[in-house]
Amino acid sequence: MDSEKNDAEVQAEGVLNSRLQQIVHTLDKVRYVMRCIFGDPKNAPPPLVRLSGKSLVSAIWKGDSSIVAELIQSMEPHVEEEVLSDLKAKIRAHDPSESEDIEGGIRNSLLWLRDELRTLSCTYKCRHDAAADLIHLYAYTKCFFRVRDYKTVKSPPVHISPLDLGPKYADKLGPGFQEYCKTYPENYCLAQLIYWYSQNSEPESRLTRARKGCMSLPDVSSFYVKSAKPSQERAYGNRTVRFMLSRMEKQAQRPWPKDRIWVFKSDPRFFGSPMMDTVLNNSPLDKEMVHWLKTRPNVFLG
Repeated sequence: MDSEKNDAEVQAEGVLNSRLQQIVHTLDKVRYVMRCIFGDPKNAPPPLVRLSGKSLVSAIWKGDSSIVAELIQSMEPHVEEEVLSDLKAKIRAHDPSESEDIEGGIRNSLLWLRDELRTLSCTYKCRHDAAADLIHLYAYTKCFFRVRDYKTVKSPPVHISPLDLGPKYADKLGPGFQEYCKTYPENYCLAQLIYWYSQNSEPESRLTRARKGCMSLPDVSSFYVKSAKPSQERAYGNRTVRFMLSRMEKQAQRPWPKDRIWVFKSDPRFFGSPMMDTVLNNSPLDKEMVHWLKTRPNVFLG
């Protein structure tokens, strides 16, 4: 038992030292990019900007690319023109722009829209009830933010010889010196900060998949399809909802799988989810939000 305890302590110390080293590497890389763009890294603005006021209303309710606008656009091929016109008029009447409490007004408007969607007739090609569940998640999300894209940075050239890489790379590199430049894309700093614990030459390539579900909610168009035949991946029922709730409650940090009904934008305009709120506020998921998803009656069985 003593030897196992000593081995565990040595291993834990090794992990701690490795993590400290990775933090140093991350800060050094981010500081370098910020210095290239802003001169002094202290002058760099934060990589994330919280949405509030008019910017939040535009992203959720009124903008041309808002969630509500995308919902209407997705519904259009599946809903009668009279029903759609009536819904648009009601949406304008529930505009939260003039509310004294913008965030509270948006939440109340989204909850109204959730209930309104559940009154519409569903088919396997237009799942208004599933869209209502997604609107419910947006309503209970407290913090939305966007990424502040920094400029793309290209490092000065570095000259590399075969001796720098070792003998097994000599044939691949060829004789003499080769010139190499490193390109840091707009979202490099954010990706590097998120993946501080796992050093990678291109952390931004992993960012798109990692944020699906846990950082950004699915696209509302997920539930309105154009294919002639339904598939297993397009199913949305009790099993899918139970899986979603299990992932949200027990594995909040994990991305949602791509073999389900959900579709995600490769480059979303903003982020925010109930799971992110739990991290920011150091609190469990909103009980009222979870209770509604667990107890609301099914309006479509398909």
